[in-house]
Amino acid sequence: MEHYLRFYIKFQSYVIAIATILGSVFTAVTIFANTDFHYPLEEFYNYRFMGSGALLFGVIGFAVGISLFYGIFKEDKQFVYPFIPLFMLELFLLVVRDIVMIWQNKRWYNMVFMNPFTIIMALYITLHVMMTLVSIGKLIEHEPVLQPGTNFVRFKTDGARERTEEVDGDEEALVTE
Repeated sequence: MEHYLRFYIKFQSYVIAIATILGSVFTAVTIFANTDFHYPLEEFYNYRFMGSGALLFGVIGFAVGISLFYGIFKEDKQFVYPFIPLFMLELFLLVVRDIVMIWQNKRWYNMVFMNPFTIIMALYITLHVMMTLVSIGKLIEHEPVLQPGTNFVRFKTDGARERTEEVDGDEEALVTE
């Protein structure tokens, strides 16, 4: 793969990881400072954004963001893919929140999937994040960074030996007559 495409995919992945880390910390701190740990049962639909649930998701989001950053840096898929279930859980909680808000006759402009502008932004962000994670996963799987070797080149000068070429990583044995 071209060097600039590899850089672009990794750059986008790093941006997602940093945004996850900063966003989880900022959201958790803001919610912790502005809400109580106990909230009324009629507002249970907003569980993700209130009290102890917000702190739990903040800590999990921070851990997953660090894992994503480390996975991109070390090019290890095991650390990249935990982000996907958390992202999908967040989307699921938003959909459930919107459904409950419809049942309770709440204002439509507070619902993510009822407001035309926010649904377009949510779909765009979801597609962008998922395609970036799929791209970084394929990049790591199919084109990992080559590990540096000794770069030792051996010249065989014996004409009586068979002419062979061996390639082992970035070490190459050259055959001359």
